[in-house]
Amino acid sequence: MPRRFGLLLLLTAAVVLAVAYVGARIFQVAGTPFSVNLVNAHTAVIVPIPGIPLPKALEPGDRVDLAATPQPTRIAIVGRILPVGRTYEFVIRRGRTIVTVPVTSVDTSTGTGAQWSAWGFFCFFVLLGGIALLASWRGRDRAAAGLALWAIAFVFADAASLLPLDGGFGLSVQLGVEVLYLCARAGFYMMVESMAGAALTPRVRTIWRGSFLLLLGAGAVVTLGGLLVFVATGWAGFLQPQYQFIYTAGYLVPVALLFVNYRHAIGAQRQRLRWMLWSSVVFVASVFVSDTQLLGFWASIITNNLLLPIAMAGFLYAVLRHRVVDISVVLDHTLVYGGMTALVVGVLAAVNSLVEHAALGTSASLLLQVIVPLALGIVLSRVRLYLDRIVEQVFFRKKYLAEKALRSFARHCTGYENTQGLLAAAAQIIHEKLSTPGVALYLRKDGQYAAAAQQGDISYPESVNIDDAAFAAARSGQKDIDLSELHSALGSDGYVFPMGAQGVLVCANRPGEHYAADERKLLATVARQVGRALHSMNIRESLDFVRAVARGSLDLNGVREQALKLEAGWVEN
Repeated sequence: MPRRFGLLLLLTAAVVLAVAYVGARIFQVAGTPFSVNLVNAHTAVIVPIPGIPLPKALEPGDRVDLAATPQPTRIAIVGRILPVGRTYEFVIRRGRTIVTVPVTSVDTSTGTGAQWSAWGFFCFFVLLGGIALLASWRGRDRAAAGLALWAIAFVFADAASLLPLDGGFGLSVQLGVEVLYLCARAGFYMMVESMAGAALTPRVRTIWRGSFLLLLGAGAVVTLGGLLVFVATGWAGFLQPQYQFIYTAGYLVPVALLFVNYRHAIGAQRQRLRWMLWSSVVFVASVFVSDTQLLGFWASIITNNLLLPIAMAGFLYAVLRHRVVDISVVLDHTLVYGGMTALVVGVLAAVNSLVEHAALGTSASLLLQVIVPLALGIVLSRVRLYLDRIVEQVFFRKKYLAEKALRSFARHCTGYENTQGLLAAAAQIIHEKLSTPGVALYLRKDGQYAAAAQQGDISYPESVNIDDAAFAAARSGQKDIDLSELHSALGSDGYVFPMGAQGVLVCANRPGEHYAADERKLLATVARQVGRALHSMNIRESLDFVRAVARGSLDLNGVREQALKLEAGWVEN
């Protein structure tokens, strides 16, 4: 455990440094003042970058003889991010005329759309780093491990690709970047295959896995081999879009597998996979545009950088909200609401400062200087209330809907006429809405507590001694009793909630997670309302018995049994 913790700390530091480096670097990158688009395996064409002037010796559409161009320049072509001020010689063929044009690398961040593209890439990178750390620290299954491998490999590959390098060392780094991208594809497939779980038979799993490995191997040959052959000979056949599609195809197998899983999923699982599927489609589209450069170098880069944050936001939403992989993480209400309060306070301070300097000036009266911030505070306090509602329904939507359903049941449970129907309904709604692995309701009967209703995988005892520690604590007036603090026949995992004098409600904890304070408060309310409903039923039955005796309509054979039943109910109350 200490070793794993140390490795996670090192990994976290590396990811944070990578994010910091990208944030500092992405807004000021250098390269050639034009893009080089392949025409065929031997020729490329000069395409101007919008907003960046071409060197005087070059014209749009000039053709580059790749084989005749020096090797350092060929490395610069595949490296993309270059040191500022380096000069590279391009061999230009114009008809029968061949000229060598020296080109100096410049700052390309001034190009049209470059800043928007940089912001898009930075947002993507921050989200990707968050996914990497989340899956590494809190992941608990093979799917989470695949997600972590994919995100971590992508983080380091993208950060390394922004290093301003050329020459042999630059080529080595570029090859390492491509290897990391291949590892990312393996992690992505591992995640999707693990999500499929038992839905894949061994034979079907082998077919999917073989298809993926075949395309991954072909992509490795095309990319790594294509780079080495191009740098060595100038032949760029494997770098053309039709071959780079093979490289992208490594992602198509897991996306197809995800689609098959989605087609056969039902209910909540289908909704979870829908987010993952659409995010994967957007992500693969961005990778396809980047790998094949069908839109041209500059347009492909901008499109890729704008699509990536959309895909990452979808992945993160699917992980946090729908738990498509088993990640132990809790978004604490206090943390989120604290963040929203800090945001509102920050906005209030900014607006107040703006009003003071722009509208009030230095000659405003003291009264006006007091009234304006007060008015802004009142307005923004209403804004904060609306934001709190939005947060509740977005970040905690599942919990919000569960609480809403349980509160509604607590209000309406006094309308039940049948004891068994009430208890069965209470057990079912608590089990469904809180995803508890076990819930049971016990009633006092014949000097002990008997299980009147149960739901879930956990099997509670049918009867428990009346002086069991959990029931004794419930009768002492506690609102909720933690079973881990007691020695009870009900076990040691979960909580007990009193239902007045009628009985108790028992709820097992969710795997690896205890109920939060607000959830325990809600369950205590539900238990109390169920107890009141049972008490009301006893009163109605007593009144019915008295009326039957008064009217002489009571069946004498059942009088003793009915009287004993009512006596038991009143004594327990």
